[in-house]
Amino acid sequence: MRIRHLILLALVLAVVGGTGASTASASGAQTITVVARQVDVNPGETNPCDGDVGTITDDEQDVFHVTAHANGALELSGHGTARVTFFPDGGGVSYTGQETFNIAEAGNGPTFTTTMTTHLRLHGTYGSFITIREVAHLTVSTGDVRVAFDRPTFSCS
Repeated sequence: MRIRHLILLALVLAVVGGTGASTASASGAQTITVVARQVDVNPGETNPCDGDVGTITDDEQDVFHVTAHANGALELSGHGTARVTFFPDGGGVSYTGQETFNIAEAGNGPTFTTTMTTHLRLHGTYGSFITIREVAHLTVSTGDVRVAFDRPTFSCS
């Protein structure tokens, strides 16, 4: 997840600063697209369902598009998928599954709206599941938060 945030920051800086591979339209908009693939290995993570400590690995691919309009408005959209595994250090239940992530943001000056969704479904070696879903939304107008919600759901089954 930290890598996604760094990619988003780099995209915005590239568009605002005029660097990076971009395309221009007749309206003066510039669009940049970045495809990133990485493998993140996270040792010392705790399985929230049984307390086992182990390593989470995610093999992730993200695609982000940022468009800068001539009037100063920015639009960002992104989608990521990851193959996720959890292997406990001392044996026990291992998990494998898929994560999807989507983000959309649009704004101009101090006003912006962003929406993010995440879905993670992991299948355990003995038939158990870990499911995480989240939807978050934020609308800011002239520095004041107008709408904000974050609805995570989590289940062990």
